[in-house]
Amino acid sequence: MKAVPDEPQTWEVLKPLLRDSWIRSAQFLADPGRAVAPVGISDADLTDYRMSHPLRHVLPVFEKLLIQPAAEAGLIVAIGDAAGRLLWVDGDRASLRRAESSAFHPGATWSEEAIGTSAPGIALATGRGAQVHQDEHFATSAHQFSCSAAPIRHPQTGRILGVVDLTGDEKAVATHSLALVCAAVSAAEAELKSLPADTGVVHLTTLGTAQPQLGLRTARQTLCLRHAEILTLLAWYSTKHQRGLSAGELAELLFGEMGHEVTLRAEIVRLRRFLRSTPVSAGLDLQSKPYRLSAPVDLDALTAMTALTAGDRSAALDMYTGPLLPASEAPGIRSLREHISAVLREALLADGGPDELCRYLQLREAATDQQVMYTALRVLPADSPQRATLVASVQP
Repeated sequence: MKAVPDEPQTWEVLKPLLRDSWIRSAQFLADPGRAVAPVGISDADLTDYRMSHPLRHVLPVFEKLLIQPAAEAGLIVAIGDAAGRLLWVDGDRASLRRAESSAFHPGATWSEEAIGTSAPGIALATGRGAQVHQDEHFATSAHQFSCSAAPIRHPQTGRILGVVDLTGDEKAVATHSLALVCAAVSAAEAELKSLPADTGVVHLTTLGTAQPQLGLRTARQTLCLRHAEILTLLAWYSTKHQRGLSAGELAELLFGEMGHEVTLRAEIVRLRRFLRSTPVSAGLDLQSKPYRLSAPVDLDALTAMTALTAGDRSAALDMYTGPLLPASEAPGIRSLREHISAVLREALLADGGPDELCRYLQLREAATDQQVMYTALRVLPADSPQRATLVASVQP
């Protein structure tokens, strides 16, 4: 008996790894007979994205250990990001031309959510290497090729940076093929470990700005306020509680009460579409049930709070340029804003040195804080030139 996507009773013939993938794929693809891998990025944006992606540093490793041998064997190699978007595809010229007819080319997304079961999709979904023969793909458009793939991780953080895939005829799923891919991945991870840090971790800038931004150190994009609120709440609560937020919890934090789940889902769809279409997200995605981020985010508000917890007030002041998302009226954001501001103020009143207190008083929210001014005057040296300015500001 042969497994058929439209007949779940036939799926028992599949190996457990493949059967689980088909079950997941059925949730994403309504018509596997017509599904084609989507392309949601322009050529110009793809070029910019590749230039900023950390895997660009190890392309010579893959060229030597995988792409050249693959081309000689009539195969092709694809290197994708953590969301399954193919960034580089190279190898045998004839196979590359055939692959384009199945949308297997740079810019296309080959995650399970996008195109169902494939070796790259399984590797990203499970974090393990996988092999898929032609008709084991869930979508008919992928049946002309077989593939072996493995995830590649950041050597320091363990975070999945992307996926490496070997595609072609049955040689692509030969006994040694997956081992060849894994060996190339190991060599690339070792190379990444020896390079200057380029973690690919996405930064979320929210403190003291009316234009919150998301992106890598080298490229960022301004967010609309609602998207910034959702990402901030998910980044904060995922880190603090090691879990995401239910639809009801997130709706209450955004709107002040439960019962707004329908509105929330529409916002989530728009945010997910934004993340999947912009290069600066570096593969960051939104996951559901509960809502959570697919990878850690460097949230400036959390970095400031972590510094305060460690007693490093100077580092906290380096990060804290003003209130969290000052334009936001979302109850959850207002609560975090007040909490961060209060913790910073109390830390400085309790243990702040002269320079730290004077730096804090430069912030708009602290400019008229009489208690902080008196505290600064008490600890400043008698000959400090800053005393005169503070004395003039203190109300009698």
